[in-house]
Amino acid sequence: MRLQARNINLTDAQKEKISKAVQKAEEKGVKDSLVLIDDIAFVVNVRNRTVITAVNSNELKENVFTNIDGAVFA
Repeated sequence: MRLQARNINLTDAQKEKISKAVQKAEEKGVKDSLVLIDDIAFVVNVRNRTVITAVNSNELKENVFTNIDGAVFA
């Protein structure tokens, strides 16, 4: 729903990158992670594997991400 609301369409390769990034975050004990992929930022609840927030490149400037305890650049 978050992706649709922001008009963000992901390729299969990007979906795979998110999955791998969330797996890495989980291995480190991260609960809520910032995941950056191809100029798109996602805040993901790692345990539930749910995207909480998605921000495209147009909205990234001067944005502050809160309530995260880790970040993965994929």
